[in-house]
Amino acid sequence: MMTEPVRSGHDRTVYERYSPVVRRLAMRVVRTLPSSVTVDDVLSAGWVGMSEALRRRSDGMSEEQFEAYASHRIRGAILDYLRMLDPMTRKLRGASRRVSDAIARLSIRLGRQPESEEVAAELGLDLEAYHQLLGDIGDANCARLEISDLDVSSGVDLSPEGEASRQELAGALANAIRGLPERQQTVLGLYYQDECTLKEIGHILGVTESRVCQIHTEAVHRLRAALDVAAPRRGGGRPA
Repeated sequence: MMTEPVRSGHDRTVYERYSPVVRRLAMRVVRTLPSSVTVDDVLSAGWVGMSEALRRRSDGMSEEQFEAYASHRIRGAILDYLRMLDPMTRKLRGASRRVSDAIARLSIRLGRQPESEEVAAELGLDLEAYHQLLGDIGDANCARLEISDLDVSSGVDLSPEGEASRQELAGALANAIRGLPERQQTVLGLYYQDECTLKEIGHILGVTESRVCQIHTEAVHRLRAALDVAAPRRGGGRPA
C-alpha cells in the first residue's frame, strides 16, 4: 500500500488542500470496519484514489466538480483495498449479485416490490437463511460500501449528455427509494444522511445491530434491482 503523500513543496500544498476530503471519506468507512483494519490503511487506500483523480483531472474541471470526481475515485480505491483483504469477498459479491437479480426478476414478474419471503423463495432459501445471507453480505461490506455505486454525483461528465444521464439516474434513484418499505427508508436515511452507526440505528428502532445490517443490505439490493429494471428505459446499464 502507498502511504500519504510526502508533504514537501507542491506535494505539501496538495496534501493540505485535499487531506480533509480523503480523511472524511476514510473515516466514514472506518467506523463500519473491524478493528483489524486500521485508519492508516484506509487513508493510504484513499490517497491512491486521490492520486489517480489528480492525474486524470482535466483543465476545464472546476474545484467543485473535481472534489465530486475525486470522492468517487477515493471511495473506489478504498473499496478495492477492502475487497483485496478478504478471500470470502468474491463469493459474497456473487451472492450479492444473485440477490439483486432475484429482486429484479420478481419486480418485473409481479409488477411490484417483492416481499422478503418471495425473494427468499426465488433464491431457494427459507426466510431465516435469506436473512443470514443478507447479514453475511453486509458484514463483508459488499453492500454497505457499494451504495457509492448509486451515488449520482460521483461521476463527472461535463457533456450535456452526461448531465442528462445523471439527472435521469437521480430521478430513478429517488423513485426507487420512495418505493422501499418504510423501515428500509428510515435505515438508509439514518445511516447515510444522519451518519448513525448500525448500533445507534438499532437503539432507535428497537432491534439488534445485526437486524439493522440485514435491513440495510436488503434496502441496497432493492435499490440496485430497481435501477437495473429501469436501465433499459434510460438507455443504459447498471451504474458503475
